[in-house]
Amino acid sequence: MDRALASIMILRLIAFALALLAPGAIVHAQQGADRSPALARPGLPGIGAHDRRVKTDPNGDPWRAVGKLQATSGSLRSSCTGTLVGAATVLTAAHCVFNIRTRRYFSPASLHFLIGYDGGAYVGHAVGVGLVTGPGYDPARPLTTVGSDWALLTIDTKLGTPDRVLTIRDQPPDVGTTAMVGGYSQDHPLVLTVDSKCRIIGQAVDGEGRRVLRHDCTATRGASGAPVLVWDGAHWQIGGVDVAAKIGVAGGLAAIPDAARKQPDPPG
Repeated sequence: MDRALASIMILRLIAFALALLAPGAIVHAQQGADRSPALARPGLPGIGAHDRRVKTDPNGDPWRAVGKLQATSGSLRSSCTGTLVGAATVLTAAHCVFNIRTRRYFSPASLHFLIGYDGGAYVGHAVGVGLVTGPGYDPARPLTTVGSDWALLTIDTKLGTPDRVLTIRDQPPDVGTTAMVGGYSQDHPLVLTVDSKCRIIGQAVDGEGRRVLRHDCTATRGASGAPVLVWDGAHWQIGGVDVAAKIGVAGGLAAIPDAARKQPDPPG
């Protein structure tokens, strides 16, 4: 495995799994949560000493394509972030759609996507009807297969209007490229918080030889599945899917969803 991966002290996917067992992962129980971004709670991975995240309008460009992904299965509730990449297609992290209790992926019908989510209100809601995960991703070997930690959820409503869709880049962004990450973090689950002052700081490979991006963006639990956005000179595009975080400092890893570009949007 690439030595750079060894510096990742904790995967957000592991923290996410632990968070499922805590009240903080039950989204609807947090309606009274503090809505103002502040310094992160001690111990949250991917933040560091200074929290650069700011509350952002989820209906502003380019965040209009980014929404909250919720999973419900029995008493289990979890929350991540996803992005519309087609009229009825949401890109997220594969570990976000994996049920740690059953050791199976959630059924699509148990996955709910909310666009324009802000303070409990939202512009649109859809339910999953189909699910594809990154080729080779293995929830039992999350670090070894982290380069495939992405998933495409087909939803039952075409929320992806032309102004609410983001494109996946044809090529991974170069090291040094300015980046942004925005998502619905565990410590601010009701609002979209964004770090717009970060960059791609390197590339690595996982245990299967798949490339991953290293970034220094401030993002933590709940932001799993969020897009790592980069500027192509004319538009914001998805350079990767945020999937893992360092402990004690800002930054983490992003899967490169190459094969996701080849998945067609469902007809109809």
